[in-house]
Amino acid sequence: MKNLIFVFAALALVLASCGGGDTVVGKWQLESVTGEELTDSEKESIMTFNEDGTCENKRGDRVRKATYKVSEDGKTITLVVEGGKEDTMEDVVLTADKLSFKDRDDTITYKRIE
Repeated sequence: MKNLIFVFAALALVLASCGGGDTVVGKWQLESVTGEELTDSEKESIMTFNEDGTCENKRGDRVRKATYKVSEDGKTITLVVEGGKEDTMEDVVLTADKLSFKDRDDTITYKRIE
């Protein structure tokens, strides 16, 4: 589940790169996953999204890098992590300070910190 959180979180955070509205560029911290109690390590998970289509997830000493693309309607996001694995997610919702998306039956939420 922890790797899925990273992958789907990274996908979700790219939403605003495809046009107007709120932007995903910046730093985001994992806030909640429905149905789960977050560990201290997971609570410190930080996603940074850059304007050039790259992003990274830091949790402790672990850093994972990826590239991202957003569909024209902003509701589907594709992430390619190091090693070439591609993941797609749907039902992304982005506001100025929150980002959420579905992962199976769970909703994952990040809060903007920068």
